[in-house]
Amino acid sequence: MKITAGLSLLSAGALVFLFSVSDVSAQARRVTPRATGTGASVQPGAAVAGKEGAVIRKMEATGPTAKVRTPEIKNDSNEPQAQSRDWARITVQYETDVEWTDELEFRYMVLVKNPKTRVFTMFPASVTYIDVPKGKRHTSTVFLRPNTLERYGAVEWAGVKIYLKGKDTPVDVAQMPDDQRPWTISYPTMPGVLLNRDQTPFALVAIDNYETIKPK
Repeated sequence: MKITAGLSLLSAGALVFLFSVSDVSAQARRVTPRATGTGASVQPGAAVAGKEGAVIRKMEATGPTAKVRTPEIKNDSNEPQAQSRDWARITVQYETDVEWTDELEFRYMVLVKNPKTRVFTMFPASVTYIDVPKGKRHTSTVFLRPNTLERYGAVEWAGVKIYLKGKDTPVDVAQMPDDQRPWTISYPTMPGVLLNRDQTPFALVAIDNYETIKPK
């Protein structure tokens, strides 16, 4: 009887010990910081730090998807509107991984070729976006006017480099078609012709889909 009672007491003590260990482990899981991709750690429920910068996920610069008609804007001025024409639209889809990015600068180069003279012309432009929130569905666009395409030719190639504020090295680079040679070739260049979205009739189209462009 004494042996049996002793075993019972031992079993009860073991159960109490196991429950105590389980409770301590649960508390430890609730307060232990979780690691992030940057090696830092945060308390559960806090924002997870990500890598500063931007990653390009898709670029469209040539082909049917890179053409868009002039948007029709209703007005009461009784002024007839000419038939819509085709613009060239270069689109870059990218994502960011920090809660807020102060500035992202997109440096574009767009190459066109005149079908008659076979002459190439390069159009550069820089667009800076401010207050960019964390997300995977950011879009940047630049445009060439219908008259520019008619005079100088269709888009043959486009490239973009993304820079963080104050940095000299791009955080990401893309080109379409995937040919890096145009970056290094000295083509005749015409600044001020490649337009950001705010400089076109598309400025008020789906405005909430795009980040704010920093005024120059």
